[in-house]
Amino acid sequence: MGILNEMFGDGDSGQLPAPEGELLAEGEYESNSEEILKGYKVYQKRYVFSSLIWKMLLVLLALTSSVMMIMTSEDPIIPAMCLMISIAVGIWFINTPISNRKKLMRGLEIMEKTRYKAEFYTDKIKISTCMDENVETENPDGNASEQPKQNVQTEQTEQTEADMALDGEKEEIPATVIHLDSPIVDLIDKEDMFILVVKKSYVFIIPKTAFGDDKCEKIREKLSVIMGIRYKAY
Repeated sequence: MGILNEMFGDGDSGQLPAPEGELLAEGEYESNSEEILKGYKVYQKRYVFSSLIWKMLLVLLALTSSVMMIMTSEDPIIPAMCLMISIAVGIWFINTPISNRKKLMRGLEIMEKTRYKAEFYTDKIKISTCMDENVETENPDGNASEQPKQNVQTEQTEQTEADMALDGEKEEIPATVIHLDSPIVDLIDKEDMFILVVKKSYVFIIPKTAFGDDKCEKIREKLSVIMGIRYKAY
């Protein structure tokens, strides 16, 4: 499945598994639309809009060339087609981040208040969902009684970002594992959240409230050294 599968896949089954990294911190948090949109805005400013500027400059250059060819060419049909294509590409460049944000907001309505568990290791970050389950027990008189709800970590299979993109419609979402030794993985350390970016396309927002201050500091100390310039603290 391309570069993501190579970076995050299980690899050759004949090889011995890689040693487990050191667990730095783990905690649970609840999906919050306001926090996610705040983190997504940071992601868009750093990765999407900066790229969009260069794309629009290329579109502007193509538009200028097309107009000049229309003015100087004896047969303006081909230059006119180039002009229309340039306009269409420019509209597509602008519309893509807007469309992605709308899709995110629709998804947030569905996933609001969903609980997640995040585990930070020295070599990877694992994100999985938590589910509430009602546990029924039988009283001595034979009647079933419902125990209080508890947060139960379900047994899940691990998946890569590529798997998640392909299987996003499945009802049961497997755990997502991001390997930090990959050059396509960045970690943005903000005051109140971690923003995990994969291939400048996948983004995960993890609030720091899931961990204590000492754990957040441990994450910073370890991963800033391991990831180097890919660890971006603000």
